[in-house]
Amino acid sequence: MLKQLIILALAVLLPVPVLAAPPAALTGNLTLEDCIQQGLTYNPQVHAYALAIDESDQAVLEAWGAFLPTLSLGYNVNDLSNNSDTERDTDYLDQNSQSLNVRLTQPLFTSFSGVAGVKRARQSREYRRAELDFMRQQLVREVSTSFYSHLQASQRAAQWQASVERLQRQKEIAAAWVAQELAPRLRLLETEVELSNARHELIRAQSQQQIAAAQLRQWLALDARAPLNLQGEFAPEQSLSPCGQLGDCLQLALQQRPDLQLAQLSIEMARQDAHAVLARNLPQAQIEGGWTDYQREYDDPLYPEDDREYYSVSLNLSMKPFQGGRNLAAWRKQRIAVDRYSHQLAATRHQITSDVETRYQQLQEAGARIHTAETALNEARAAYQVAERSAELGIVSLDDLLNAELRLTRAEINLIDSRAEAALARVQLDYAIGTPVR
Repeated sequence: MLKQLIILALAVLLPVPVLAAPPAALTGNLTLEDCIQQGLTYNPQVHAYALAIDESDQAVLEAWGAFLPTLSLGYNVNDLSNNSDTERDTDYLDQNSQSLNVRLTQPLFTSFSGVAGVKRARQSREYRRAELDFMRQQLVREVSTSFYSHLQASQRAAQWQASVERLQRQKEIAAAWVAQELAPRLRLLETEVELSNARHELIRAQSQQQIAAAQLRQWLALDARAPLNLQGEFAPEQSLSPCGQLGDCLQLALQQRPDLQLAQLSIEMARQDAHAVLARNLPQAQIEGGWTDYQREYDDPLYPEDDREYYSVSLNLSMKPFQGGRNLAAWRKQRIAVDRYSHQLAATRHQITSDVETRYQQLQEAGARIHTAETALNEARAAYQVAERSAELGIVSLDDLLNAELRLTRAEINLIDSRAEAALARVQLDYAIGTPVR
């Protein structure tokens, strides 16, 4: 019964985190925004980092406990048996004794260690929050990358399917020409080779689409067999910079990148740890009040019972100016950690600058390639239509028609890849500048 009461009390007093259970499947067509919201809501890593913030909240309350009084209770039962008949000292006669001690201790001065502990706990909480922001940005990047990779593979598969159908019609034309001895069999074989290559690329694109879908299910916390229907297109604004010129992007990244904030917080926490080490050598003071209820009963009725109740108040001052050099070594260790974190902060700044410049140039390049790819596709499509009609009339050779088809397919794939590269470069640039997650 007592065990059941303890379990019930713990269930009532201790908070139990409730995690959102992911749906078994998502119905309807999902846009990129839907996928991002799904990942931010159900991804277990997000929940793990959120729970770390809850842990740090409790750590702050724990640090405040250094300033609050401590209540301690003690109960002692002693049964003394002495077989000596010559014993006359009442403290060693056969007896039963009980004592109840209650002590209340209030710190008066903790040599600034309590203040340092609270500051350190608050900094740790800010660190956990920055970690959560950083993880959410990484999740948005991974979800967006997988989404656009799936879209790219889907469009490539559709274009290769169209290429297979065009080559199939060319094969039929070539077979008719060969049957009438108007073209050598070599032209038919060349068409069959290109048809086989197109089918090979179609299989590869379909495989890449499945791989991207599997990666996206991972970030969305979906079952491996859950259906995934995506809806989206490569929009023209995806090739535009979200922050204007390169200088503006660099300035924005240095202001809002969470990993930069993490590096700065690491320095501040190391400095606070150094202050806590120095506080070990300073004096400490505390006041203690106690109440004792003592009862003693002798086995020999000739001795009266002893029943005492008394109170005590004491002021304790302590100081440890030297502890074998441990505090000095610990303080030096933290100072070295500050220098190490400072160098890491500088390295992070250089890495961010390089990352922003790289992603910015990639976005500019992809944007410029889109216009060129669109122009080339229009020209290749017109050229293929002319070549196809001419081949049916016997005006141009089958070799000219095959070359026109290859150029058209290459132009279609180039446009898809250019748009996909622009979208992916935009995703990477958004991550590089630390765009906050909505």
